[in-house]
Amino acid sequence: MTAVIGLGILLGLGLLQLRWLAFPPPPDLVTEIDRWRRGRERAGRRASTDAPVSPLGRTTRWVSETLRAHRPEFLDTLAPDLAITGRDLQAWLARVVTTTAALALGPTALMLLRRAADPETSLQWGPLLGLGLGIAAIVLSVKDLQAEARRRREEFTRALSIYLDLVAMSMEAGQGHAQALPAAAQIGTGRAFTDLRTAIELAPSRGITPWEALGQLGQRYRIPELLTLRSSIELAQDDGARVKESLIARATTMRAVRLTAAVERANKATQSMTQLNVVAALLAGCYLAGPYILALRTAAGAPG
Repeated sequence: MTAVIGLGILLGLGLLQLRWLAFPPPPDLVTEIDRWRRGRERAGRRASTDAPVSPLGRTTRWVSETLRAHRPEFLDTLAPDLAITGRDLQAWLARVVTTTAALALGPTALMLLRRAADPETSLQWGPLLGLGLGIAAIVLSVKDLQAEARRRREEFTRALSIYLDLVAMSMEAGQGHAQALPAAAQIGTGRAFTDLRTAIELAPSRGITPWEALGQLGQRYRIPELLTLRSSIELAQDDGARVKESLIARATTMRAVRLTAAVERANKATQSMTQLNVVAALLAGCYLAGPYILALRTAAGAPG
């Protein structure tokens, strides 16, 4: 009886397999198009590389293609951080791969060298320690990139606040926003002002407004203040008076935020200095009172 039931189940599964082969389900067009697009990009990147690639370059390219195929959202998250820090994806991945490989293989190599001198040395902890160090290298590399990107965004936001103050002052002096935007960008220095100036100057050749160019820059660098600025100006519908009011209001808001952040940094610095002074006073007190305490203990006959 059991054999008959087993044969029936196998026969049913075989019939289902034959039905699936005869009438396969329709393909998912979105998935197929996405797979075709990624394959085309991968083939294009390989075809564009005419020079011989080093082993590190091949490894880096394999890691990049694997991430694009299986974790594209991870690369999408890293793209703004890489853009605002001025790093190339392949160069950053090469540094991460080199560091990870060195830390992952280092303990095993040291264990092998020690094994050559002492045959009884165990090798089981080398790969485990290397695995932990390799994972730590990847995590710390990503954290370091995110921390630098956060610092660059703060610097860009401060520069944007100063830029909007200059634009507001120019418009209050009688200039229109079409003249005030590029004129204010020419005043400041630094990478933030260079990016703002480039985006505004290239906007007409690209057939977009300066607000749209600034919004695209905000999307590229993941700076919400630029996206908010584009939205507020687009709501003004290119009305000169409303654009002026929006720009002045936005400049006032960002100035207040900048001043609040400066006050917080000053308070933290003051608190840190106070704590350092307290610690220094305690150490000085111990240094001055220490000899007297030891002299009293010696006079009382206590062991020194």
